[in-house]
Amino acid sequence: LDESSVAGPGDCHIKGGYVSGTTTFTVKLACVSFYKNVEKGLPPGSGIFIVVNAITGAPLGVFQENRFMTDLRTGAAGAVAMKYCSNPDQEVVGFIGCGAIAKNMARAAAEVRPYKGVAFAFEGAEEF
Repeated sequence: LDESSVAGPGDCHIKGGYVSGTTTFTVKLACVSFYKNVEKGLPPGSGIFIVVNAITGAPLGVFQENRFMTDLRTGAAGAVAMKYCSNPDQEVVGFIGCGAIAKNMARAAAEVRPYKGVAFAFEGAEEF
């Protein structure tokens, strides 16, 4: 959304997921980059997950997450990439950016295999 007197700035993403043979699927609506929300005491991102019955199409549940699940999912995606796209002998993990997602990536990477070093690049990384 372009910034105007009545909207934005921000972005909206819609994603869906279904595992063949299961009785549910999930749709996620994520609103991100609404950075002016911080001035109002609101988070810059929010979202909802809707779990849907795959047989009837009826919604079974709605979960508002305000980036918690988004950050966990993105961290887990990095660990999946590490597992399948890196050499098991590598002992250093690198991150570009050290915010909430990188912290979740570090936690998830540790579940894939132990690592001895971390390389990162971002102002304020000492808080990481």
